[in-house]
Amino acid sequence: MIKTWLRKLWPLKSSHAAVIKILIIEDSPVDANMIKKAVDICGFVALVAHDGRTGIEMARKHKPNLIILDYHLPDINGGQVLEELRASKETSSETVMVLTILNNPEVVLDSFMRGADQYFTKPISVSLLSKQIQVMLRHPHEG
Repeated sequence: MIKTWLRKLWPLKSSHAAVIKILIIEDSPVDANMIKKAVDICGFVALVAHDGRTGIEMARKHKPNLIILDYHLPDINGGQVLEELRASKETSSETVMVLTILNNPEVVLDSFMRGADQYFTKPISVSLLSKQIQVMLRHPHEG
């Protein structure tokens, strides 16, 4: 009886959430795993790229609902990734959250100037990140 009541309040995520894809572009396996845990808590599908170029290709191929982007990547920086995503018709409207250890005002400004929708610094708790993911999906990038 309680389960039935709870399901009415919070429908099972499997029906609609399985189609929600979050692309994580993060070179650190530890950080990528932490972000994936937050995505899993939300019941969404996590895709992971460990460098910028692969992330851009995965964004074009999978059309994720949200991209969580590290700024410091091994091949190109997050600003360059943002620039390429925004310049392409295929990916220009994707919602992007920059999540990085860099708390430099120039990097923050660069990220927003190149099209970031949100900017957070690490460390961040898994529970707070999962809540932010849900907020970002309610307010997607307008393009």
